[in-house]
Amino acid sequence: MKKVLATVLVLCLTLMALTGCQTAPATTGSGAASTDGTAAAASGELNVALAADIAPDSVTEWTKMFNADYPDVKLNVALEDASSYEVTIEPLIAAGELPDVLGIGCTDWFATLADKGYFLDVSGTPGWEAQLDVLKQMYTSSTGVHFAVANGVETELLYYNIDQFEQAGITSVPTNWQEFLDCCQKLKDAGFQPLAVAGASPNNLGHSFISFGIAHEIVASGYDPDWNIKARDGEYDFSTPEWQSILDKAVILRDAGYFQRGYESADLYECMRAVTAGEVAMTIQGSYQTGNILVDGGANIGITTVPWNETGEEQVGIVIAGDGYAMGKNSNNNTDLATKFFNYVTFENAYVYQNMSGTIPPWIDAAADMPNAIVNEKLKSAWDASNALTIKSLEPQQAFTAIVYEQVKQFVQAVILGNAEPSQIGDYLNPAQQEHLSTLQK
Repeated sequence: MKKVLATVLVLCLTLMALTGCQTAPATTGSGAASTDGTAAAASGELNVALAADIAPDSVTEWTKMFNADYPDVKLNVALEDASSYEVTIEPLIAAGELPDVLGIGCTDWFATLADKGYFLDVSGTPGWEAQLDVLKQMYTSSTGVHFAVANGVETELLYYNIDQFEQAGITSVPTNWQEFLDCCQKLKDAGFQPLAVAGASPNNLGHSFISFGIAHEIVASGYDPDWNIKARDGEYDFSTPEWQSILDKAVILRDAGYFQRGYESADLYECMRAVTAGEVAMTIQGSYQTGNILVDGGANIGITTVPWNETGEEQVGIVIAGDGYAMGKNSNNNTDLATKFFNYVTFENAYVYQNMSGTIPPWIDAAADMPNAIVNEKLKSAWDASNALTIKSLEPQQAFTAIVYEQVKQFVQAVILGNAEPSQIGDYLNPAQQEHLSTLQK
C-alpha cells in the first residue's frame, strides 16, 4: 500500500538529466543486474513512473537530488495516481514498454504481472534485504518472484480532534464500539460534526469501514480467518450471514447522522482537509496519511486504534504493506542504470518519501537503515498499540483478488450512499468471484 487522489494525475513531468557521482554499492538478485559500486560516470536514459499524491514533493526532491548526483542520465518522469495505478500502467503493458522503475501497489493485480514476467526480481537489492519479513512475503508472487520494495508499513487508525473531544466532555479515547457511539453522540450534541467520510472515493471507502467489518466479523470471530486464501484459490461464497453483517456498523453511523454534511460528494482530500481545519472531529484513515492530517497550523489531532470491537472483546489491527517500487521489463532495459535509480529511491534516499508522508519505515532495523527518518511521536505510539494487538487482519485491497476488489469498492460506496444494503454483498462479490475462478482455469 495505498493511497489516493480522486483525480487521476497521469502526466509526464520533466525530462531531466541525471548521473553518477558516488552512491552506495548495490547488491542485486537474479533479475536486477548489479552495479559496479564505483564512482564511475553513468550515462543513458531511464523512464520512471512514481506516485505523487501522498507526498508529491518527494518526486521533485528525488529528481533534484538524482540530477545533482547523475548529471549525464536523462530521466523521463511520469506521475502516477496511487488510487488507480492501472490507468498509467495498463497502456504500457499493452505496448510492452513498462518504465524502468515504477510505483506499484501491494495487490493481486501486480503480483499477477510479476508472475507473467513483467517485473524484474529485486531480491538482493539493499531495500529488499532491509525490509520487514512480512513485507517480503507480501511482495512475493505466487511463483516466487520478489517484485518490489515497500515504502512503508501501515495500519488503519482513528484520527481525532483533541480540543473538540475536551469541549464535548470526552475524557478518554473510545476503546470499544459502544464507547465510540457515545463519543459520536457527545460530539454531535456539542455541535461538532463527528466523522469525516469520503463518500465520493470508493477506493478510500474500500480501506476503512469494510476493513474493520471483515476484521471483526470474519477474522476475529473465528468464522473464517483464512478466507482470503480460500477466495484466492477456489470457490467462495460472500452471501453468508457473516459477510452480510460486515457493513452494519457503518450504516448505524450513517443513519445516526454522524457523517459530516456533504459526505456524499467528499473525496479523500476534502475529508482530510475538513479534519485538519477543525470542521470535523474524527476520521478513520491509513497511517500513511499522517503527513496530510498532522499539519503545521492545523487542528490539534490525536491518533488511536479503531474501536470497532464489542465491549469485552479485543480490537483487531489492520496490516498494510505500503505501496512499493518495482523494476519493469522493456525492450531497452538498462538494468545497471535502472538499479542505480531503484536503489536511490528505495533505500539510499528512501527517507525523502518517509519524512514527507509521515509513514512508518519499512525496515527491520530502521535506526540503522534510515537514520534520517522522522516519525511523529503520536503516530509511533498509535502504531505500537496497533502492532501489539494479538489479532491481525489484512486491508481489503491487499486481501481480495483484483477482480473482486473492484466490486468491493462499488459495494461499499453503494451502501454508504444508501443505494444498497449490507445484505446484498453476495450480489456484488459472488459474480466477480466466479470471474476470478474463470481466470484460474485458463
